[in-house]
Amino acid sequence: MTFTAWAIKQGLVPAPESLTVMYADTRLELVPLHAGALVLMDALSREGFGTQVVLPEIDDRFLVYMLGYGVPPASNTFRWCTEKIKVRPMYEALDKLRESAGEKFLMLTGMRIGESAVRDQRIALSCSKDSGECGQGWFQTSTPETVADTLAPLLHWRLCHMYNWLYDDGNLGHGYDVRGVAEVYGLEEVRTGCVGCPLASRDKALERLLREPQWGYLEPLLELRPLWRELKHARWRKRKAKPERRKDGKWGTNVQRKGPLTMEGRVYGLERVLDIQERAGVDLINTEEEARIREMW
Repeated sequence: MTFTAWAIKQGLVPAPESLTVMYADTRLELVPLHAGALVLMDALSREGFGTQVVLPEIDDRFLVYMLGYGVPPASNTFRWCTEKIKVRPMYEALDKLRESAGEKFLMLTGMRIGESAVRDQRIALSCSKDSGECGQGWFQTSTPETVADTLAPLLHWRLCHMYNWLYDDGNLGHGYDVRGVAEVYGLEEVRTGCVGCPLASRDKALERLLREPQWGYLEPLLELRPLWRELKHARWRKRKAKPERRKDGKWGTNVQRKGPLTMEGRVYGLERVLDIQERAGVDLINTEEEARIREMW
């Protein structure tokens, strides 16, 4: 978003009739990244650009959905989180923007090649689909063409280009405070995602951040991923007591499959998360979300 705003101000590309910057707040962002995003949104707003923070509906937020409904933590075979906390809210926001604009618009993304093998595959898919423009996976392949076209201006930026933008503003002179992003990335090629992401093998971004003394207080957040693993165990899950037959009369292959979290598991999970956030001094579950979880119980 900063590159696009800078390019417009420099006269490198024509200014559009309007430009709205959207930030998908999953409620699980790394602290400096979230704070940095809000700083940038404020700066862009003061420069006359539209800004919008996109939040999931309260019942669809990761911790509310999991601990309220009792849905087991997401996994690579049961990946419910991305669609609920990021894709659907952003698509709904884009759809509303399309309605208010009265016409299709161009959606710009920060996707680039080289961030991960999985993401590169999605880019290749979207770029090869119907001679598509430079893509970015989810939105490129799922956003209807009647809503938006998609362009990824940074698609071919290398890591050195990203470092120049984040660390060399003295020469570039773009004037945007990108320290929140720089502190998360450091001098390594680290992808960021949700804190304690249950789909990742390691929380590398958080681990890298904790090596910086000023962020050491966030260390309790390392307990989130082990907590999600624990909640997948049979101890905290409901389970089919009797085998089931399929419609064809044969016995099912997973006759005593694990189901939702038990009430004890949900209470235990909430207590642990509240303890972790208190010791880390962060906001994982706010008072409104905690009240909603207890109401769902």
